[in-house]
Amino acid sequence: MTTPANRRPDDAELERLRASVEAPGRRTMSRREALGWNRRWSTEDVELLTRHVDRVGAVRFNRTGDDHYIRCIDAQDRTIMVIAWGYVHFARPWANAECDPEWQGIALSTWAARQPPAPVATKPAASRTPRVPRTPPRAEQAPTFCPRCFLQVTTTGVCGNCD
Repeated sequence: MTTPANRRPDDAELERLRASVEAPGRRTMSRREALGWNRRWSTEDVELLTRHVDRVGAVRFNRTGDDHYIRCIDAQDRTIMVIAWGYVHFARPWANAECDPEWQGIALSTWAARQPPAPVATKPAASRTPRVPRTPPRAEQAPTFCPRCFLQVTTTGVCGNCD
């Protein structure tokens, strides 16, 4: 099956896919979240994705840090397919006759829209940024000592030993 050029990602898009999949910042998704990620997918798109997720044996799903792709991972912790907003791309051993042989993928009905979906609402990740104190820290003053007994005096400047 040959996909027309307008129904396949260009080399720049495939390079973005590879870079995004390799970058840190992945978030775990359930199978249901992954298959419902793009609300504009048609029923046929979801059926196609479900069929291929089952065929390749995907057991885990991770969203990339930029939220543009979903990594589908098998039980041996290998990325076996990547779901994008308008297409699905397979690692070479998992491509089949439905896939375009030039890029090992299948364009979905949303390929023509060429816009990433709105992110699926998930529980926000805990912020790892340190909290900023509300009051500025006080400037440290050098301690004052009594000139007679050499004990540190209070903040009032009175020696509790001599006076």
